[in-house]
Amino acid sequence: MPTLAALMTPFPYHIDIDAPIEAAEALMEEHRVHHLPVTREGDLETVISQGDIDRVRSPGHRLEEQQLYVRDVCARRPYIADLHDPLDKILLAMAETGIGSVLVMKEGELAGIVTVTDALRFCGKYLADLAAAPDDDVA
Repeated sequence: MPTLAALMTPFPYHIDIDAPIEAAEALMEEHRVHHLPVTREGDLETVISQGDIDRVRSPGHRLEEQQLYVRDVCARRPYIADLHDPLDKILLAMAETGIGSVLVMKEGELAGIVTVTDALRFCGKYLADLAAAPDDDVA
């Protein structure tokens, strides 16, 4: 069974929890990502997604008119897994809970991030390779 290492984005871009959300949006746009790990004084804290930002920017949201910071909109309980966790367990957890990203740790340090996009890309390649594999049963 492959592990998270097989599909994670290693050493992801990250942002400080006290940064304005405009900085998070700019970093996401610059690097074409939709999730950023969030740090506090260099330590991993949580994750913020473009969806989190879009929700607080929606018309009528109670925070709509305020200056917002990453701390105001980021996930409260991120999904954190170990680099060596089996892929099937993590993908099923993502599907069952509806989470969009998993922060991947190695020896207590952030090693990468896995998003739904990463999972779909991995599964698509796996299926393409499976379909392209020669059929050994044909004589």
